[in-house]
Parts: sequence; structure tokens; C-alpha cells
Amino acid sequence: AIAPKCGSAVFRRLESERVRSAADLAALDKADLQELGLSMVERGHVLRWAQRVFDDAKPEALCPENVSPGTLGHGFGHAPASRRRHSSEMSVDSAASTRLEDDEDLELQRPTCKLDDIESQAGFWCGLVSAAAPVPRRHRWTSCTHDLRETVLEERFDVTPERVLEVFRDMRRATGDVDSHPGGPMASGTVGAVQLAEGLRRCGFVGIDEATLSRVIEAVQPEQSGRIRLAEFETILSKLKLAQMFVGVGPEDSDGDEGGHALKRETSSPVCVPLKVVDYSAHSCHARDVSQWGFREFCFGHRGKPASPHEPPQIRWVHLTDFDLTTLLCLAVKYSLHPLGVEDTIEQCATKFDHVGSNYFAAVEQLCLVEDQCGGTESWRLPVRVAGYHVSAFCSGPPLFDTVITVAQPDGSFASDWPGAPRADAAGGQRWADKLRQRLTSAHRSRLRERKADFLFYQVIDLSADDLQAVIRAFAARLVFLEAGAKRRPSQRQQGPEASERTRREHCSEPAVCRQQLTVVMRRIRGLQRALRHFRADADLSAELAGYLQDVAEHLDEAHEDAVSLVEKCARIMEEHHRAVERHDETLRQRTADRLNNTLFALTAGTFIFAPMQFFAGVYGMNFVTKDGSPTIPELVSENGYLYFWLGVLGYLSVVLPLSAWWYLRIQRRSAEDAEEFEEKCRARCGDERV
Repeated sequence: AIAPKCGSAVFRRLESERVRSAADLAALDKADLQELGLSMVERGHVLRWAQRVFDDAKPEALCPENVSPGTLGHGFGHAPASRRRHSSEMSVDSAASTRLEDDEDLELQRPTCKLDDIESQAGFWCGLVSAAAPVPRRHRWTSCTHDLRETVLEERFDVTPERVLEVFRDMRRATGDVDSHPGGPMASGTVGAVQLAEGLRRCGFVGIDEATLSRVIEAVQPEQSGRIRLAEFETILSKLKLAQMFVGVGPEDSDGDEGGHALKRETSSPVCVPLKVVDYSAHSCHARDVSQWGFREFCFGHRGKPASPHEPPQIRWVHLTDFDLTTLLCLAVKYSLHPLGVEDTIEQCATKFDHVGSNYFAAVEQLCLVEDQCGGTESWRLPVRVAGYHVSAFCSGPPLFDTVITVAQPDGSFASDWPGAPRADAAGGQRWADKLRQRLTSAHRSRLRERKADFLFYQVIDLSADDLQAVIRAFAARLVFLEAGAKRRPSQRQQGPEASERTRREHCSEPAVCRQQLTVVMRRIRGLQRALRHFRADADLSAELAGYLQDVAEHLDEAHEDAVSLVEKCARIMEEHHRAVERHDETLRQRTADRLNNTLFALTAGTFIFAPMQFFAGVYGMNFVTKDGSPTIPELVSENGYLYFWLGVLGYLSVVLPLSAWWYLRIQRRSAEDAEEFEEKCRARCGDERV
């Protein structure tokens, strides 16, 4: 034993951390061994043993064939079975994958170099598919939407370890072998060309004759035994599936070929959107964009290997910048993605976190600010503009966590869910990917590059939470502006029909829309909180993520509380606006009443002033006379009667007009005092409400 005196607690910790093979133990570093509870001497023994494993292991002494799909460490991002060392998705020596117990089939082991070489020969595999019988046209499965998982994904693109092992066992049963246990002879046996043809037919391949299959077996099996193991079968199946995606149908093809003419095939690259690929480790980082013309080499190519056995394997991040079904299906075959996760990506499921097979899947309904509003210093002067994106992420499972695949696409349900004017087509949904790529490539050594793929997987969740917080902050700034405008008196705002309509829309209609939009934000936050709880509950994730996940959970809780507070603020703004409008209307009514009162006052004063003169004029204008025709009023016959009349009128006006002016000014002064007192009461009431 390497550490014979270690206690039972160490073994329990090894079991809880799923360290069950020599590969798992050899991949641990000094800090991991210390966390397991090993002493300094025991850690030294383990590290020296790991060094000997890497240095002394020889190809003919390896036994990766007996690691069946579905066991620990097998999945996308890891080499399936015998491709542990030089697989396109693995860079750890095969010696580290040797089980703690001895394999009883050591005499059947062989080097894997030739298998790795044949894997990368895209022309070889595409030629096999081109020479075979017609396969369904590519557009048939890329345009199928009914029962997608049952009729397309599981039938034609399911190359998960569980599915491969199931088919291989059925092939072995056809030879008459007995299945003793899942990892026993049934998984480590061999099959011939006849069984291989049946297995491929079951997986959707027809028309490949026995001679062609014998040539395939000869290419992948260097011993010339005419039989293949589980690893070779997985290689043949996955590469033929990939080649099927790259073999196109010529323009002269027909559906039925009733005329007896041979189908014309051509090898082409499927239409794909650009891929952004980053291969990194603690000491290096290589980023590249895979275009349509280099996509085939990428799918059949290999990942770089570490310079020395002590360097950790390279982590690969593949980012699909937009949704393309053909590209996604190619990635599903290359990395053995589970059909459930692929289906959720295609159908844009709600925010979730799931552990499918030996890998992890997460989907996030992301909300982000549009690009023209993110960096503005006075963006709060404009309504908040938000874009919706759906982000899917696949992460390889323990123990290596070496591959992450992300797919970002516009959220199809955003236009119907988002109130107001949705901006689903606005740019901004790729900012998180650009930021993550910059973190990986900018610094010579970054903490992100020193971690495994699960930390990159966490970063996707964290950046999505950051985008939600940015949306909340934008709403908070905008509502502060609207609240300040709602508390201003209408007389202090711009006047005019257009300005008045804009003010009404901003301070009454917009808060109502913001409240509805914030409910959508709260729903997205709650979905991310549920996914994060499932994320934290998974025991296979690295223990070092616990603190980071707790930090994200706290940020989401804070964002949810802020959103609830902003919803209440929207209601207060609308109520404040309604009260301000009511006060303004009351003021207008009061002013109208005052103008009417002033008019009545002027009429009354005029009547009061001129009524006496009218009375005298009426009396002296009656023209009463005696029998002889002389006027009965003596003043009418007076020589200066007319002069005396106007002198009396002027004297009357000289007394009455000053008295009337004094009375009018007194009333105006009292009205001004009452108006000022009313304004002071209004300001005091507004101050109390603000407090």
C-alpha cells in the first residue's frame, strides 16, 4: 500500500469525493491530498507513486479498454475507453486510468496510437459514408420538429456512453457470451464484422457491406484479429455519425431514385455559425475561431497534450455564438452530449440545472442591457432597453472536468413575455462570452485558467447573475429619475402639447410598464435561484466552488429584494403622479373660479357705481308735466340744471371710485395671502409624504 497507516476517515473521504481509480488518485495535487487528510510523508509517497506511474507506464501494459462507458471519468471531454491518451477530447496518460485492481484481460491490451491516428482522418470516414447506401438527407433531420428527441436525437445522434454500452452488449449477446456484470466480459469482449454491421444498423447505418466493415476493423485494430472491442466500436460509431453530417447530397439526387441512377454524393461542410474555441491550462492559453471551412478538421481533430505528465490536462471551452442545429448536432456527436440536454437547447427550456449521465447541463434565460445603454453616463434619461438570450452550457463530469460547451441564442419567448417594446434582436447577449474569453486570454496567469472546467461552468452562471444585477441597477436609476419628475409640480414642467404628452407618458405610463417588466425580471431571478440550489446540492462538484456559489446566491437574493422594492416604487411613482395631477387640476379649477369671481365683482362694482346716476337720469327723464304743459320737476326748467347734473355726477364719481379701488385692492391682497398660505400647506404636506 502507498499509505498503509492512513485512517478510515481518509478512505471515507475518498469514497465521498468519488476517487475510485488510480487515474483519480494520480490526478490529485499536493493541496488535494492535504485536504483529504494525508500526512506530509503520505503525501510524498503518493506523489512519488504518481510520478512512477507516469514515467514507467508502457503502452502494452495499459488497460483502458476495460473502462466501460458510464464509469467514472468517461463522458464527453474524456477519452472513450481506449482513447485515453491521444483522444481529441483527452490529454491525460492512459496509465493514470488503470484500475486499482488488476485486469484479467491484460494480454489483449495494445497501443492506441494507430487508433488515434485513424480517428483524425476525416477523409477516410467520409469516404466510407459516401460509398455506403443513401443516408437520410441532412435537411430531413435538421427541419424535423415533431418528437425531436425520440425521432431524431435518440435515433440518430445518441452516442452517449450508456447508449454505446447498451448496443455493444446486445452485439456481444449475439455471439453467445454471458453478461456477468456491467464492467465484466460483456463490456471487455470483442465482436466481429457481422455483429458490427448489426450494431451499426441499429444505430441508423445501413448499406455498409461486410468487406467495408472488415476494412474498418483492420484500420482501427492493429493486431489484425478481425474483431473489435468496445473502444473501437465507440470510435467507429461516433466517427461515422460525424462523417454522415459532412457528406452532402448532390443537386441531382432524388428522394426515391426510381430511375435506377446512382446517387451522386459530395463531401461538404455543414452550414455552421462560427465557433469560438479556447484551449487553456495554468501555463498556456490558445484561442481560435473555427469557421465553416475549418469545422471538419475541428470535429475530427485532437486536442493538444500537456508538455509533461505533471502538467494538468488542457481545458477546452467551445462557444457557439448563435444557434445552428447542424453545428449543434455535430458537437453532440463529437462530445457525446446527452439527448435531453440537446433537446432542451433546441427548444429553449426554462432556467434549469441537471446532471445527465456523467456530465452537467445548465440552461439560463438571460436578460441583459442592450449595448447602447451599458456605457452611457446618462442612460437613466432614456427608458431601460433589455434584450433576452437563452444560454445553454454543457460541462464534462468528474474527475477531470476538462470540457465546457456553451450555446447562446436569442430568447424565442422574450418577445411575448417582455412588456412594452421588446428588443430581442438587439446586441448585447454575447458580452458575457467576450468577458469570459478576455479573462482567459488577457493575463499571463489567471486564477480562472488554474481551475477546472467546473469553475468555468460556474462563471457562466455568475456572469448571467451579473447581467441581471445590471438590469436591476438600470431600472433603479431610471425610476429615481421618474420619481423626481413625478414630484415636481406640473407648472414646473415644460408646457406645450408635445411636451405635455411626453411628460404624461414618462411619469404615468412608463412606471406601469416598468412594474410589469420587473415582474419578468423577478421570474428570471427565481428560476436562476432554483437552478443554483440544484447546482450547490450536487456532491460531485469541486468543494472549492461552495464559497463562490454562496456568493452568487447572495447576489441573486439581493437582486430579488431590489426588484421587489422597485416594483413598490413604481406603484408609489404612479400614486404620486396621480396626486400631482389632481392637485394641478384643483389649482386650475380654483383659478377658473377666481376669474369668474373677478368678472362678477367687476360687473357688480360697475352696477354699484353707475346705478345712482341711472336712477337720477331715469327720474329726471320721466317728463311729467302739468295741465298747461310745464314740467313738474323744477330743475328741468332751471337755466343751469344740466350743468348741475354733471357736477353732481362728477362729485359722486370722485368719491365712489377711490372707495371702489381701495376695496378691490383689499380683496386682492387677501386673495394673495390665502394663496400663499395654501402653497405653504401644500409644500408642508409634500415634505411629510417624502419623509
